[in-house]
Amino acid sequence: MTNFSDRLAQSILDRRSAVCLGVDPDLARFPEKLRAGYAARSGELGAAGAVAACFTEFASGLIDAVADLVAVVKPQAAFFEQYGAPGWEALRRVVACAHEHDLPVILDVKRGDIGSTSAAYAAACFGGAPDLAGASLPGLDADAVTVNPYLGADALSPFVERCGRGKGVFVLTRTSNPGGADLQERECAGRPVYLHVSEMVARLGAAHVGAYGYSDVGAVAGATAPTSLAAVRAALPQAFLLIPGFGAQGAGPEALAGLSSGPALGYVVNASRSINYAWLERGGDYRSAAAAAATEMRDAIGGV
Repeated sequence: MTNFSDRLAQSILDRRSAVCLGVDPDLARFPEKLRAGYAARSGELGAAGAVAACFTEFASGLIDAVADLVAVVKPQAAFFEQYGAPGWEALRRVVACAHEHDLPVILDVKRGDIGSTSAAYAAACFGGAPDLAGASLPGLDADAVTVNPYLGADALSPFVERCGRGKGVFVLTRTSNPGGADLQERECAGRPVYLHVSEMVARLGAAHVGAYGYSDVGAVAGATAPTSLAAVRAALPQAFLLIPGFGAQGAGPEALAGLSSGPALGYVVNASRSINYAWLERGGDYRSAAAAAATEMRDAIGGV
């Protein structure tokens, strides 16, 4: 399948799940045995390298455990980037692990800058940076990225252009954090800013619609602001929505009422902490606990 949106739709339909597994590795919440094993290897791997290897095992274990229960994987790059080059390599390995399970990957990086800088960001996420021999380097090989629209459409163009090569983009509209209302809900020409952004998303995505009827340019809209989420859906009937705020941030299935669009719902719902660290409440092996939490979330969302 050429279009990212078609691959995502097929994954939702095949797994009968709209769950997006967020991968947000936090050492303090890892099982002690896992941490201790890599702490003992710090002399061999280096301090950052040992953490990165620990991240790789933890995240790969999560993905292995829930691969049949979730539709897509969303690693948050910042957790890996803080460990420098070893962390970046761990992130690459996590992307590869998801691909081994035929799961698409949305890289959560929220990039957006002037054109040349955005082009470099896109090359890092998707591949295409030139080497000294004139060939292209692979980058992280993500399937889609999250982007920040604050600099306008030209800053997003280097990412949107990749939709013609099978990639996808999710543009921030109304985010799930409490401070999202500070700017996104401000009135501008009679409408909140997030709806102006949604209109830009529709324009950017119009030329990139797959066989299932969805655009490769989607939107991030939080379940913690359900009225705004519904308004984003009304403005973007063809877009996939990436919906954070479910679980640990407090939103539940009721926020999804009326959002379904097209044959594959037209949205995925992210959960990170509530799946990553389910073992802290449930006990036992972290992978089994993650699978149980993902199953409960999939069934709660329903609708596929």
